[in-house]
Amino acid sequence: MSKAFKYIFIIVFAFLIQVFSQPVNACVEGLRCGMDLPNVERHLGVSLIPIKGKTNQNLFEVKDIQISGLPVETLRVRIEKEDGLRQLAYEIDNENMTEVLAGLRYRFGPPVGTNADVEEGYSQQQWIWHKGEDVIVAVKSNERPFLLSYRPSLLDPSFL
Repeated sequence: MSKAFKYIFIIVFAFLIQVFSQPVNACVEGLRCGMDLPNVERHLGVSLIPIKGKTNQNLFEVKDIQISGLPVETLRVRIEKEDGLRQLAYEIDNENMTEVLAGLRYRFGPPVGTNADVEEGYSQQQWIWHKGEDVIVAVKSNERPFLLSYRPSLLDPSFL
C-alpha cells in the first residue's frame, strides 16, 4: 500500500467519522440530543406536559419521577420541532447533591469552572463541565432545589 493511499484512507476515514458520528448523550443513558418528543417520552417512560404560560411552546416537564434510582422533583426539557431535544434540566433535592456531584466528577473529571456567590442571606454555587459536544451545569442555592442542566455546546471543539 503506497504512502499516499494510506494518507487518503486516513483522511476519508476521519471525514466519515465526523459526518456519521452519533448524537450526543443527553445525560440519561440512551437519551440523545435531537430526539423528538414521542421518543423522549418513550425512553423516559413518562408523558411530558407542556409548560403553560411560557411564550415558547417547546418546553415540557414532568414532576416526581426516578432517574437512575434518584428521585427527581422536576424534569424539564426543551424540544424544538426541527432540532428535537435541545436541553434537559433536573431539579433534585439538595440532600442528593453530593452524590450527583461525585458521580459527575468520577465520570467526567473535575469541573472546568466553579463559582460561588454570597450575598446577604443568599448563596449560590455553580459547577460547569464542558465535554466538547455538550455542557453540564450544576447549581446549588439556598432558595431552590439542586439544579442539573445538560445542553449541546454552542462551541465547535474542532475550532479550538
